[in-house]
Amino acid sequence: MMGDGLARYHALTELLGQHRIPETAYSMIGPLFAAPLWWVGRVTGDPQGWVGYYNSILFGLTIVALYLTMRRHVEPGLLRRFLLLLVAGGMAAPHLVDFYGEMFTVSTVGVGLLVLARRDAPPAARPVAWTAIVLGVANTPAALLALMIVAGIEAVRRRRLTPLASVLAASGLIVGESWLRRGSPFATGYADNHGVETFMPYSGLAGFSYPMLLGVAAIVFSFGKGLLWFTPALFLPVRGRLGAPFRAGPGIDLGYAWLLWVSFTGGLIIVYGKWWAWYGGMYWGPRFFLIAILPAALGLAALLGDPTAGRRSSTTACATLTLSVWVAADAMAFGELWPGICYQDGYRLEALCLFTPEFSALWYPFVARPDLSGTQLGQLALHALVLGWLGVPAVARLARDARIAARRDAGWRIQRDGSGPMAANQRDGTQAYSERTAGDPSGSPAAVPTRVSAGRTPSAAACRGRP
Repeated sequence: MMGDGLARYHALTELLGQHRIPETAYSMIGPLFAAPLWWVGRVTGDPQGWVGYYNSILFGLTIVALYLTMRRHVEPGLLRRFLLLLVAGGMAAPHLVDFYGEMFTVSTVGVGLLVLARRDAPPAARPVAWTAIVLGVANTPAALLALMIVAGIEAVRRRRLTPLASVLAASGLIVGESWLRRGSPFATGYADNHGVETFMPYSGLAGFSYPMLLGVAAIVFSFGKGLLWFTPALFLPVRGRLGAPFRAGPGIDLGYAWLLWVSFTGGLIIVYGKWWAWYGGMYWGPRFFLIAILPAALGLAALLGDPTAGRRSSTTACATLTLSVWVAADAMAFGELWPGICYQDGYRLEALCLFTPEFSALWYPFVARPDLSGTQLGQLALHALVLGWLGVPAVARLARDARIAARRDAGWRIQRDGSGPMAANQRDGTQAYSERTAGDPSGSPAAVPTRVSAGRTPSAAACRGRP
């Protein structure tokens, strides 16, 4: 464990082992659910080791919950691709081996929002979903704006104000925890929280001091932390593709689930765009935005399996899939490969890892070229198999379109060059026409004798109607 994860573990140990209320800035809502693991670890003599499994267990339970929620309502192929991309096509791996709080928020909020998109949910499902969402947001107070956005969308869709009660509930939990642990409802624990001063113009400032426009641009586009590189499928315009072809029944609106996930992610981007540590500190990838793997995986799964996708869409799907699988492979095989220069001398050159491709977590393995262990080779080979299996439909569509285009171009060239069967038929028709008009000064075809009954002349209309 390291960083915020280690601080959360120490806070949990202080609460359970020393029976004192910790005053750390991080919420204890998520860590409290790891209490059974801590107690088992205390009995076995390794509480930290057992608590270290917490996020892995949460991720496994999330996969199971997503499967159970979607299995009767989603086309099986889409569901398989979606779940496989969550595991082997995203940035989940670094979050499984530590005690950071993002996985708890993804598990509760992600599954809860999906349940809200079900049309035939049992009566008790929606209250349970909202409870999970509120707990997840209270675990990450910065997600309160994101909750406001999705609650507003849900209120408009349902034409009711009851979804807005979730905002009040989450706010109450956040304020109550601050009051209980730090003695004041307004004591967040982040007072005067700032980083070191470097050559970057806004470094060393505390709190929400970063210019929002620059922060949002960095969150989206920066080589070291940008969502465009770490979750490229998040930006695919796929809501329209998540319709009837991918539904096994009328019970779930996948397009609406995708919208809720994307909207929640957008709320996080807005808030963290002002935070001085928008990049999440010394961590692999953009850790604050782990929930983005849900809409990214669903959108890419839909695009890969869309039989109506054209050449451009299939090419986009292949490129996005390749980058997404590399993100997962890099996170698993090279998650601990750190460019030391970024963290030496008190993080003075940390910006190199945030903004330059050479020191980005995604591309640094190509610069460092480390010797690969057998485990790393196996991990890379496994992701290569996933890439091949998921990419087959899109590659097949591209091959089909290429064959059709080749035949069309070949036919056009034959007509243009005057060779081949089509051109020969055209020449034969022209020659026959010339023979029929031979000897006629007017150049019109030779008159064809028409049999007319005695005393009758065929009308003009009748003649025009004849072939």
